[in-house]
Amino acid sequence: MFWSILTLIFTILDQRDFVILVLFLSGIYYSVLLNKEISKRVSGMHFLLIPATHAEKLTATILLNTIFHFGMTLLAYSIGNLLITLIYHVILKLDIPVNWDLFQVTKQYEINGFIQVSVQNVFWSVLGIFAFIQSVFTLGSLYFKGNTVIKTIFTIFCFTGIIMLVQIVLLKTLWDVKYLKNAILPMLVMINDSTIPTLIQKSIVWGSFIILPFMWLVSYFRLSEKQI
Repeated sequence: MFWSILTLIFTILDQRDFVILVLFLSGIYYSVLLNKEISKRVSGMHFLLIPATHAEKLTATILLNTIFHFGMTLLAYSIGNLLITLIYHVILKLDIPVNWDLFQVTKQYEINGFIQVSVQNVFWSVLGIFAFIQSVFTLGSLYFKGNTVIKTIFTIFCFTGIIMLVQIVLLKTLWDVKYLKNAILPMLVMINDSTIPTLIQKSIVWGSFIILPFMWLVSYFRLSEKQI
């Protein structure tokens, strides 16, 4: 029922930003929902006593809330686009372009006074970030009882704040930056450089792939602790 409704929604609203937003929000909910019952005593005991190893249980969870959810969302988006294409071009006989840019990002560059258009495929970027977020909230659902999403987001903000404090300490000690504004200006220059955002994006994607095994390993040990 969920995927059928989602397909109809994507038939009407097939904008890339909306589809990505639905993918991430529904993925977070699905990831938390899979492990929500573990916090309940009776349901948790039933889950932990399933005749399967913790690695098998965790692998099944990862496949369901990452690969399966991502694939089903992509399938719903594809069917939605197919339906709206048939309605426009076959039934209504209207020559209206249909969006098919879920994994395409169009950028414009000005070179010698001429506008150049570049189309970049971001399939692996979207998949990497989605898998990373799913692993974070899977771990959060195993650690926190009740209000899992809020507690996980709060933990992320705290962790980010700690990293920012470490950066400030490094700026003031190693690089002898007396005023933060003296460090912000070079950062703004780097952000305006067309090569830096691409480098940051690739770093986030590859970083998520590197951190993924670590998050899954911690989730495995947490699941083992619950058994004890």
